[in-house]
Amino acid sequence: MEFVIQKSDLVRELQTVTGVVEKRATLPILANLLLEAHSGAIEVGASDLEISIRGKVAAKVKGTGSVTLPANKLHEIARLLPGAEVTFKVLERSQVAISCERTRYKIAGQPRDEFPSFLEVDPGEAIHVPGGMLRRMIARVAFAASMESMDPSLRGALLLVQKGQITLVATDGYRLSFVSQKAPVDPAGGEVRLVVPRKALLELQKLLGEVADGENMAFGTKGNHVFFLVGAHILTSTVPVLNFPKYDQVMPKAYQTSIVLPTEGLMEAVRRVALLASDRFGRVVKFELSPGKLELSSGTELGEAADELPVEYDGAERKVSFSSQFILDFLSVVDTPSVKMEIEPTAPGDGEAQRAKRGADAPVEFRPGLAEEMEYRYIVMPRNL
Repeated sequence: MEFVIQKSDLVRELQTVTGVVEKRATLPILANLLLEAHSGAIEVGASDLEISIRGKVAAKVKGTGSVTLPANKLHEIARLLPGAEVTFKVLERSQVAISCERTRYKIAGQPRDEFPSFLEVDPGEAIHVPGGMLRRMIARVAFAASMESMDPSLRGALLLVQKGQITLVATDGYRLSFVSQKAPVDPAGGEVRLVVPRKALLELQKLLGEVADGENMAFGTKGNHVFFLVGAHILTSTVPVLNFPKYDQVMPKAYQTSIVLPTEGLMEAVRRVALLASDRFGRVVKFELSPGKLELSSGTELGEAADELPVEYDGAERKVSFSSQFILDFLSVVDTPSVKMEIEPTAPGDGEAQRAKRGADAPVEFRPGLAEEMEYRYIVMPRNL
């Protein structure tokens, strides 16, 4: 196998696919990337057995073939090469010679025999959706999926595709992020409902960063896999067979109190106050709402911090505490100049006694301060110290 490729094209492709490679791979071959040379292009692929990605990039192919190379080392080498054409040539026993102008390397590779095979997909069975819209939806949801839970349903996001509507929901048991938007989709089976793992969502979001607004991507299912077709790349992931939590039952229908806050101002205040919050409890910040102002505070043996924001509010005093990171996660992706903070959920027939019983343990909802095409709701459980 021998091919010549532009350094910029090589680096861009390696940056795209190496995110799938685990830092501590369970099998040595999974620490490698698969390079396959065909007529006029090379394919680069990675897999961790559950998630795989492969992409195609233009190259001058002088000899077809395949080889696997250490992903991280290859990426390091590629980034430091001169900005010129790079030549790859497979030698005996899967050694690979890499040359670029006066720079030369020889790397020990491995044959592709033990590398996992890629799922073969049929693009004709895929559902087409606007790529930019899906990218924004993922950004508003993926952070709420758990990284530690033993429950697979909490380590991903529910993707629900119905006629004319796409919905994504993620929860880690302490917070829930929900986005839904009308879209020109009409699944053949009437509805697609599956949980996409968090890692696959983040890799998909990265791929969608290359998609222009208005350009479509496609996805579909095959067996216990979901696949995404984005430009010259195919991302596949296994999907767990499970029941996602009944999120609609924990999303309050209405709230008694709603205040509007500046997104940037609230983010800065939370960051400042969290500096003296305790790491032990997740850097909890207290919100105290009183007529005309919202005061944020924290305190530990190191000292105390406080900040306040003016608000249009003239009701009774309300106190609630949150993990500062939970609030910052939302504020960093909401992408609107203001946000609504809604407290004291109500239900039909509620009286003062029911509302008082919920008290400081009741969920609080944040949402964009302005009406959008995309419905976005972020529900957080308070942290009581």
